[in-house]
Amino acid sequence: MGNNDYRFHLYIRGIILIGFTMLMFKLIITGDILNFIAPRMMPFIYFAVVVFLLLGVVQIWRSGSKNEEELYCNCGFDHSEKSSPIQSLVIYSFFVFPVITGFMFPEVVLDSSIVAKRGFKSGLAPSNEVQESANSEDLAELYLSDPDEYMKQLEERVEENAEPPSSSPDVPLEHPEGFEIEAPPEGYYKELEEEMLAMDKIVLTEENYIAMTNIIDKSPEKFVGKSIEFIGFIYREPDFDENQFVVARFGLSCCVADASVYGTLATLPDAKQYGDDQWIRISGELTKTNYQDWVLPNVQIQSIEKIEQPKSPYVYENY
Repeated sequence: MGNNDYRFHLYIRGIILIGFTMLMFKLIITGDILNFIAPRMMPFIYFAVVVFLLLGVVQIWRSGSKNEEELYCNCGFDHSEKSSPIQSLVIYSFFVFPVITGFMFPEVVLDSSIVAKRGFKSGLAPSNEVQESANSEDLAELYLSDPDEYMKQLEERVEENAEPPSSSPDVPLEHPEGFEIEAPPEGYYKELEEEMLAMDKIVLTEENYIAMTNIIDKSPEKFVGKSIEFIGFIYREPDFDENQFVVARFGLSCCVADASVYGTLATLPDAKQYGDDQWIRISGELTKTNYQDWVLPNVQIQSIEKIEQPKSPYVYENY
């Protein structure tokens, strides 16, 4: 490969790296980065932005260097081997395409079509496979006592049994190196449950959504008659009654690859006027109901309001 050709390749690689840097910077500035990862992963993104920018600048600087020793590295690879223009175009297109589409197309938020792939269940309800070996109480205790083991079993079931959506790109299911699921402080759930039982009205916020939903799902009978208020998007199972839907949100531990659905069943006489994926704010009275051999919390809706999708549609477990 001639020096001019190699310089050109270095220049293109530098432009691609800076393109990824600009894309990540744009997502950070707009806040859309939280549509893909949990806030706790932001330090990794900041690190990646700095590294990509430095590598991109170095590549461009090398492409303009007249010093042969600076132009070629000492990696032992024969840089004189020439690749065809078509081959280079195909390879670089794999990197250029996501950068261009990242700027051109809006970020897609997980919705009811993803819920349909995974099936509706309450925050702690196990899949059919787990029902054969453990009941809901056992799984709930496992989640509250050992979140790491719970998530391990959950990921194993997803990998073995769940089919990824046909429209979704291939994404890694492993957490980045150094990432650990945060375990709740000792006694956290017990103290929070006592606080909830003492409340006149339970209000689910982005900070407490997952924890409070798990507590209510674990012991719905304790909260019968309690008032509750929260927001979410509408999802329906095919076998729901006309007056039923789930008000749900996606919870993230790391990124969208490990998103879990946290939903609460709700009933409303004129529920059919509200379509799937419509974001709503509801308040009502907690009851309990049976669904597919499960005893689940159910909200008898007393007031409902259509709202816009929140800027941060996902919820995260915070302690």
